[in-house]
Amino acid sequence: MAHEVDLESFKELERDIILRVLYRDQTVQSIEEERVRNLKTHLQHLRWKGAKSSSQEYKEKCCARCQQTLGLLLNRGAVCQGCSHRVCSECRVFLRKTHAWKCTVCFEDRNVKIKTGEWFFEERARKFPTAGKC
Repeated sequence: MAHEVDLESFKELERDIILRVLYRDQTVQSIEEERVRNLKTHLQHLRWKGAKSSSQEYKEKCCARCQQTLGLLLNRGAVCQGCSHRVCSECRVFLRKTHAWKCTVCFEDRNVKIKTGEWFFEERARKFPTAGKC
């Protein structure tokens, strides 16, 4: 969406103002890209932290996030509606408005989508599957 503009047709003051705005926009975009990169890195770290290694024996009765052994009566764990993994009570985040909960990874994934605006493009693609295709 970049347009070539002949800056020679502007007065020097106008040219300076335009260039300052463009440089400021470039700085803001760089800061935003860094912010999004940090959010996604944090999410990826949470995913890796909870991933079971291939050398680790898989136990059905352990938390999918922290690998804490789950009990038979107390702290049995519950299945996350987002990812279908069984998680302990320490690895859940409760949502205030809905009184539901998500595991820490699903909650952080949701936050990243909200903070980056990805939810908008996902919803648009879901509602209008042919939009944006040539």
